[in-house]
Amino acid sequence: MSPRVDFDHEFQYRDFGQDSFFPALDVTLIGPTGEEDLIAIIDTGAKYCLFSGLRAAPIGIDLIAGRREILSGLAGKLTAWIHRVHLEILGTRFECEAAFSEQHIPRELLGRHTLFTQVRIGFREGISTGYFHPAR
Repeated sequence: MSPRVDFDHEFQYRDFGQDSFFPALDVTLIGPTGEEDLIAIIDTGAKYCLFSGLRAAPIGIDLIAGRREILSGLAGKLTAWIHRVHLEILGTRFECEAAFSEQHIPRELLGRHTLFTQVRIGFREGISTGYFHPAR
C-alpha cells in the first residue's frame, strides 16, 4: 500500500493565454515597508522564487543592495538580486530568500530555495489540479 499524503488546499491551474495552463497561486510579496499582490507559477525547476525587479522599490527594497547572482534557465541567463522577504500564500506567511530580476521577465515564479522546505506541493497534471500544504 502506498503512503498517504494530505494537503490543506486544492487549486486549479491558471490560463496564461494561448492555451497555456500552469500551476499558479495568488501571492502577497511583503517587504520592509509595503506589499504587492501577484500571481506566481510554481516552478519545481527554479532555484529561487523570482520576481520582477520593478516590485522591489514599492515594497521597500533597494534592488541592488541584495546579493547579486546570475541565474540560468531555459530562456538564458539573467542578473538577479537576492533579498529576504515574506510571502503570504493561501493564508500562511513564509520567510524566504527571493530573487528580483534586473531584466524583464514574462512570469513570476515560486522556486525551491527556502520556500519548498516550508511547504508540501503536489500536482495532478492530467486534470490541471495542484495541491498545497504549509509543512509546519
